[in-house]
Amino acid sequence: MSPETLSFDLAALPCRATLVITADARQHVMLRNAHRNLQLVVEGAEVLRPVRLSVDAIWPADRMRQHLNALECLNALHATGQLPDRLFPPEARASRLRFVLQALDGSLGGASHRQIARALLGRQRVQADWTDPRNHLRDRIRRAVRRGHMLMDRGYQDFLV
Repeated sequence: MSPETLSFDLAALPCRATLVITADARQHVMLRNAHRNLQLVVEGAEVLRPVRLSVDAIWPADRMRQHLNALECLNALHATGQLPDRLFPPEARASRLRFVLQALDGSLGGASHRQIARALLGRQRVQADWTDPRNHLRDRIRRAVRRGHMLMDRGYQDFLV
């Protein structure tokens, strides 16, 4: 293959590309294709012009999977113009987080825990379980609201690591 075929050209990519250059001269490239994002940090080459990218041969073991996924995404984007579904598995905690955020939304809107439970789990479930002496349902709603407030206040930062 010719060097032109192997070059990385932001302008030629079939997706939206955003570039942020930080004070330490690192270039953070965010590639967005449909609803998927791939972020690259580039050092040493100016990516505003077509460049040949290379990668370090040794990575920390705890980052190996992320590096390989990023390379596979970049290769797929270059070859097919798409970021493949198989490299973007659904978040394992998605249904739990959705429940927590919906509970938070109800809490911020002034709903009681019982009203939140009814909205999220249905009238029949609340009628059957709300007064259970073991308080499973009430505890579930309390935990969800508490977790939602924690995420809103500072916990969202855990997702940025």
